[in-house]
Amino acid sequence: MRWTSTLALVLAACGASTATAPATILPPLEVEVGPLSIDASDLDGDGLDDREARLLASEVVQSRRAREHGQLPPLERRGEAAEDAWPTVTIRNATDHGLVVWFAGPCARTSALAPRAETIVELCEGTYDLAAELAAPDFVPFVGNGDVVENGFAYEIVFYVLRAPEETRRARRRR
Repeated sequence: MRWTSTLALVLAACGASTATAPATILPPLEVEVGPLSIDASDLDGDGLDDREARLLASEVVQSRRAREHGQLPPLERRGEAAEDAWPTVTIRNATDHGLVVWFAGPCARTSALAPRAETIVELCEGTYDLAAELAAPDFVPFVGNGDVVENGFAYEIVFYVLRAPEETRRARRRR
């Protein structure tokens, strides 16, 4: 059973924090990745090139969009523009579960975060589709469409779990 009404993965742009999570070992993530349309012969000895990385991220986002999913809010821009800087996205995982985030766009990226961790992902300017998935069976993946990142700006997205108050009370009564 998916807990889309009882537990919802709520994504919001929260105020910047100077605190960082302590370094932890990443738990094993159980992430479903469908078959790719690229041929293994397209890979060179160094792994994925830019084209394959973009294709992988795009196909992961599309496969999440095809399943039951929630909608990601747009990335939140933080601060003033910094001249001659690549766009960055700070990802904060404020959950008790591992998290994987895929950026499908001009500079495809995948980032895995331990519970209560954060990371900064550097992108190139352009439009990105995002997918995010917690390493827990009771949560649906989340997908975002067409986030535009611009050179010189920093962006942020925070992942956390919110319990609906009425569902929390009902769960307490059952104990």
